[in-house]
Amino acid sequence: MKTLSRLKDVQLRRLWPQSCQLTSSTRPYATQTEESIGVEDKRLRMRAWQLNGYDGVEGLSLEMARIPPILRPSDVLVKVHAASVNPIDTVLIGGYGRPVLNIMRALGQLEQGIVDPNQTELPITGGRDFVGEVVGVGQRVRGISVGQRVLGVVSPQGQGSHAEFVVTPSSNVCSLPDDVNTEEAASLPYTALTGWSAVVVSGMITPGKALGKRVLVLGAAGGVGSFLCQLLSVWGAQVTGVCSNDAMDLVASLGAEPLDYTDPSTKPMLTADKGYDLIINAAGKDDLEYLSALKPWMGASYVTLSPPLLTNIDQRGLAAGLIKSAREIACQNLTSLSEGRVYKWAFFMPNTRALSHITHLLATHMIRGVVDGVFPFSQTPQAYKHVLNGHARGKTIITLT
Repeated sequence: MKTLSRLKDVQLRRLWPQSCQLTSSTRPYATQTEESIGVEDKRLRMRAWQLNGYDGVEGLSLEMARIPPILRPSDVLVKVHAASVNPIDTVLIGGYGRPVLNIMRALGQLEQGIVDPNQTELPITGGRDFVGEVVGVGQRVRGISVGQRVLGVVSPQGQGSHAEFVVTPSSNVCSLPDDVNTEEAASLPYTALTGWSAVVVSGMITPGKALGKRVLVLGAAGGVGSFLCQLLSVWGAQVTGVCSNDAMDLVASLGAEPLDYTDPSTKPMLTADKGYDLIINAAGKDDLEYLSALKPWMGASYVTLSPPLLTNIDQRGLAAGLIKSAREIACQNLTSLSEGRVYKWAFFMPNTRALSHITHLLATHMIRGVVDGVFPFSQTPQAYKHVLNGHARGKTIITLT
């Protein structure tokens, strides 16, 4: 039996692209070559929650899809153990950001030498982050090997992690120690990198400059907010977290001073303070009255994670949407800059060094993933609905093990 298994390994290695390294656990990965010669094996397929149209949660269906091949030498193939449902997943399946994401997909195909004007993005698999085991690597991958346990992210234009296998650049994964809880680790990558972008890139507060800074986090109990409370506290910042009354104990446990947004005295108290170096809106729609809580004429910033850019492009097209977005942020800053404060946008950004830093903090138990609910893979649509219901306490997780 072992001899037969080795023979099958050799056959599949010959069929698989030379940019990919395989082990006995990575036999079942389909390539166009395998399909063209008629190899039929259930092991070449995986289960994936997919959409064949932008029909929202009701359009999700569990399909048998081809396991994605490694097409770039810097990619890795991961067997997914757990993934999270991010708020962006729930809007992407309704068509949010489609024009921009399709441009990004076309550029990715062009990079591979593929030019097909009739190419469609459908079917779509959701899921932006994951924990799993590496089962295949491209020939230029360094520092990540087959068999390693990793956490990672998938960029919004890529096929996602709500499937049994996912492909992503090796720069988007990081080795994860065995003693770190799978569900907690799966809750962090996408929201953590989004939060990092808000703090470091837009807010310009780095680990070495955070000590003593005062930061106000709106939506402190959500996925991004719960991460930011911990990260900034570890860095030595003084963090205030605005949340609902029933989340105040959670926010306090994350290192922030909790304030109840339903308390009518909260906003007047904060705006009268005028002592914050950074405000991050991780709560959804902007409440620009909080701008007054920033220090005037000290380079203080209000950073929102709900910019209108993709919505404007969805509604008006690329050129008109960009113009409208530029006009909106310029007009807002005409007002805020006159008071010595800056209004900024932040987006998810892949960042290898940031992911490594976050993973280190997680592995050394300096931060933790906050899990709101765990659903089996078979109940993925229910997990989406749970996120859509709002008022999450951390993240919603899908498990495949």
